[in-house]
Amino acid sequence: MSLTIPSGPRTPKTRRNDSTMRFGLMWPNSPSPNVTSGVMAAGNPDVLQIDSHIALAQTAEKIGVDFVFFADGYTNHGKHNARVGHGEPCISAPIWAPIVMAATEHIGVVTTMHARYLSPVVLARLGANLDVLSGGRWGWNIVPGSKGSEEALFGLDDPVDHDERYALVAETLAAVRTLWGARGEPIDFQGRYSHHQGVPRGPYPIQESPAIFNAGVSEAGKSFIAEHADYAFFAVTDDLDAVKQTVDDLSARAEAAGRDPLSVSAAGSIGIVLGRTHEEAQEKYRAIVDSVDMEAARGWARGFLGGSQTYQKTFGTDLDAAARKIGVAAGSTVLVGTAEEVAEQLIDIHRSTGLRGYMLLTLNWNPEEVALIGDVFPHLQQAGVWTPPAERGWSW
Repeated sequence: MSLTIPSGPRTPKTRRNDSTMRFGLMWPNSPSPNVTSGVMAAGNPDVLQIDSHIALAQTAEKIGVDFVFFADGYTNHGKHNARVGHGEPCISAPIWAPIVMAATEHIGVVTTMHARYLSPVVLARLGANLDVLSGGRWGWNIVPGSKGSEEALFGLDDPVDHDERYALVAETLAAVRTLWGARGEPIDFQGRYSHHQGVPRGPYPIQESPAIFNAGVSEAGKSFIAEHADYAFFAVTDDLDAVKQTVDDLSARAEAAGRDPLSVSAAGSIGIVLGRTHEEAQEKYRAIVDSVDMEAARGWARGFLGGSQTYQKTFGTDLDAAARKIGVAAGSTVLVGTAEEVAEQLIDIHRSTGLRGYMLLTLNWNPEEVALIGDVFPHLQQAGVWTPPAERGWSW
């Protein structure tokens, strides 16, 4: 497939605070990013081929997905995960995202970039260029950069404690926004962690402030989100009371920070397996679960559980039991059924918890499989909980 750039005008994405659903697609950045399975990796498209990304991007936009989300990192999950194509090889978010931008007109494109590993000057320049390339559709998942293996890889020998990481993230965002606001004039940013003086080169972002994403679940993380971010994302688990508590907490924190409570949208990561019939969907899901490589799942589970009381509480401390959950969709709830059945489950979650945003984890990311998600949306529209993106100006 050759890259055919759509002829229509790119549509800058504006923020619109309302109570209807928004859907993101966790972008496949490796052969099998959401299942520790060599079988799934072998059946998915080639992640290192441009054509794979073009076909998936155009499918996602056509069916009504609001944005795609590129996760990223610098070290793999372990030798067994690498063996089965789980997270390895992993494409670089800001390098591959422009393919999606060029192949689409309206969909948002979010890239992960780390505050600890890159200078605010580099982050500002990358972000501005990505926003211009997309026509004002770029979003930034700003993360601290806190994995010990990554710090060792970068040669960082000055550990930063947890809460200070978010102080660094907040200052980095402030510095980057100062650089974006320069518009050809000199700036002088004095921070605790960095000092920037001079006239940064354009281009500058089309959006006044690109959408900010963060996955903080700690007190410091949630405070940062409430004050500065547009989207928070976390795993949707079967404990809907806990999901509701998180949604309510973020809304309350945003209001306390002087913001509209709807200005922060939680995007719960949730797996999805669809079939033309209930039986077909269940058969697909059983095949996925049966294909999980437990050695790789244990490796991933160790990374989740190590040092995180939140994940230990969610998945328990029994390694094999946790690995069985985490090996599929990183432990997120997986909705299985026909389009109508999955829509009913989403509506129940939405009404029970107030969760408006959903980060869809596609376990099989072949475009024809992802296209089935499009059959879910009309049911949501009929229920009055979702509006087609075109009817709300392609807003975030």
